[in-house]
Amino acid sequence: MTNRTFTREQLTTMGVPDDWDAEDGQQAEHLDDRQVGSRRWVSVHELVFRAPDDGVAYRVLYERGLTEHQDGHDVWGYRDEIQAAEVEQRPVIVHKWLPVDAPADRSLDTVLPAWEAMYEPGNVSDYLIGYANGEAAAKGAAEAWLRSEKDEPGRLQWVAQKPFDGYDAAFELIERHDDGVDTGPGITVRRRTQSEAVQQ
Repeated sequence: MTNRTFTREQLTTMGVPDDWDAEDGQQAEHLDDRQVGSRRWVSVHELVFRAPDDGVAYRVLYERGLTEHQDGHDVWGYRDEIQAAEVEQRPVIVHKWLPVDAPADRSLDTVLPAWEAMYEPGNVSDYLIGYANGEAAAKGAAEAWLRSEKDEPGRLQWVAQKPFDGYDAAFELIERHDDGVDTGPGITVRRRTQSEAVQQ
């Protein structure tokens, strides 16, 4: 960080911190002035100004009395020399906690595709094959998974099923074999019932 040392007289001539003190033609350009803290009797301020002699922006801290009893308080804390930091303006991202306009939607609809392919053998735990955005994609994923698990599956056919609560469409995969015996490998695809917020 680059610093420059100013005397009290130099800053007064430039009108820092009070621009009415400036001498003609030597006034600094005030770029930003804000309160950054306080103590019992004084408030602490940060002033950014552009010096007229070199065109560089500097930041200094000064003090103001909080009551009329501190009217004679010295803005520089009775220092003869004041350190000023050279500064430049840069964009800064600031995170703030703001009120929520509407409650967060914590349903699965906001984070997962509606279609899911499941392997449900019945006597063991269910196995999620995957999620998909559409019926055809879900059926394709389920068939591909079955072919990866079996050497020679039968002819595959999807049969519509009555969906249970929370779902509005369901299909079961059936294997048709040459001997006339059809088997259900326990694979279904189904679509979760979408909330009104998502449908709109």
